[in-house]
Amino acid sequence: MSKAILRIDDSPSEMTPEFIDYLEKKQITPVIFALGENIEKYFDNAVYALKKGAVIGNHSYSHPNFSELSFEQAVEEIEHCEKLLDKLYAYANVERKYKLFAFPYGDKGGNNKDKLQQYFKANGFARINDSAIDFEWYKERKLNVDMDSYWTFDFGEYMLQSIDDPSLDDIFKKVHSEEQKENGALLQKGSTHVIMIHDHPQTNRLIPDYYKTLIDYVTDNGVKFIKPEFVF
Repeated sequence: MSKAILRIDDSPSEMTPEFIDYLEKKQITPVIFALGENIEKYFDNAVYALKKGAVIGNHSYSHPNFSELSFEQAVEEIEHCEKLLDKLYAYANVERKYKLFAFPYGDKGGNNKDKLQQYFKANGFARINDSAIDFEWYKERKLNVDMDSYWTFDFGEYMLQSIDDPSLDDIFKKVHSEEQKENGALLQKGSTHVIMIHDHPQTNRLIPDYYKTLIDYVTDNGVKFIKPEFVF
């Protein structure tokens, strides 16, 4: 059996409540990385997720490639979303214990990476506790010390857009991969992971209840989802 924390990117959306209700039935506490512009569009759905126990962090305001931004532009993207998150938590009457950030596309800011890591430390950001993740590739990339949150397994379901793209069967095969690199070794006995999935209605229109299919598949194959913890 392996253990995993569930990370959901790009929330909230029109389907967030049904996604959250499914996770509640499965007793899975997700870490949601929300886009500021989506919080503005689906504020009530984000409130619903908070009140159901989800932890919501910052995924930027508009989902840019951070390596294409100046440091000042990057900070503006982060802080714009921060203001919306503060408003969200206050409205939901839920204590915001942790400020969390995850870069869109895993793009850590190119030449500004070190400055952004210093920014997170100086401004009280926390990170998912990944101390049990023991993959060498993860440590070699210093993902275990960076202040932003990353992943060890990406379903990649956002690519299920046409007949030429990966299929559900391709994702199932990836689940069983034994390669110890990004998107591999998910079922390795005793391993710990952060699994990433996305809150995308467009995927749900193509493959109804895709998130149920994928999460049920990994739990049926021995992945136990655990409650996330956080460190500064």
